[in-house]
Amino acid sequence: MSEYQSTTQWQTILISVLMLLAGIVMLDCMGAVAKHLVDRYTAQQISLARNTFGLLPTFLILLWENKTRLSLNSIYLRQWRLGLARGFLVAIAQLALYGAYKHLDLATVEVIAYSGPLFITILAVPWLGERVGIWRWVAVLGGFGGVVLVIGPGTDIFTWVGILPAVAAFFYANSLVLTRKFDKDASHAAINLHAQAGAIVGSFILLMTTSTLDWPQGETFATLTDLGFALLLGGFGGFGVYLLTLAYRRTAASLLAPFEYFGVLSALAIGWIVFAEWPVERIFPGVIFIIGAGLVIILRERKVAAAAQ
Repeated sequence: MSEYQSTTQWQTILISVLMLLAGIVMLDCMGAVAKHLVDRYTAQQISLARNTFGLLPTFLILLWENKTRLSLNSIYLRQWRLGLARGFLVAIAQLALYGAYKHLDLATVEVIAYSGPLFITILAVPWLGERVGIWRWVAVLGGFGGVVLVIGPGTDIFTWVGILPAVAAFFYANSLVLTRKFDKDASHAAINLHAQAGAIVGSFILLMTTSTLDWPQGETFATLTDLGFALLLGGFGGFGVYLLTLAYRRTAASLLAPFEYFGVLSALAIGWIVFAEWPVERIFPGVIFIIGAGLVIILRERKVAAAAQ
């Protein structure tokens, strides 16, 4: 490899890492907005708002990717049923995640939600037929031990509320694993659009079947302010997911995945600035086990992929 190629490769990796970090911060900001709204609205309403207003960044991305022109080909997806199913799984995950924000610190929710790689490792066996070695199984067990430590037997969150972020991680993991089943040449923007549509339908069904519309009484200004927060919710979520996905399309997942744990610091900082939360004693030492397990899984997957080449 020439010096020019090496420099270009490192520039690509650096840009991808910056995209990843920006996407993580946006998703943590989305969490903060949801946590702000959950005192006035139900988790089901917030989920529907997130998905509905998330259409705006999705269409903007579609326009950008297709040079400001949309056509049937740009949104066509042969496996459209799979795309919609992924969206419904996301809607269930959102319901659990936003419900957790009502009772738990922002950083505590994010740390438990980082159990996602553990669920992905498990789900890859039935969904994709992958074989998981002893090191990854040990990492999974250690990671779930970390989740238990964060929830804390005997503490005030050792209830069904403390499990909600893990439930969210489980359903998000299902949606991520299913992305590997799409055709290799499928447009990512089209995949996102179908998932967005499925999430809207799913969150609407969940709202109608598990909750009632609860509109808080207040001044028009407060309602318009909440509408602005709903736009932020969709914008942060839509663009955050896109930046993460774009980063992973540009650079190998094994190189980027360790940087995802920057989200722990980001969530701590945002929680402290916005909500005056600092749950360091609660998340340690469990967070070390969760991050350590995730890194072991990443390294083992990288080694297996290298051996297969």
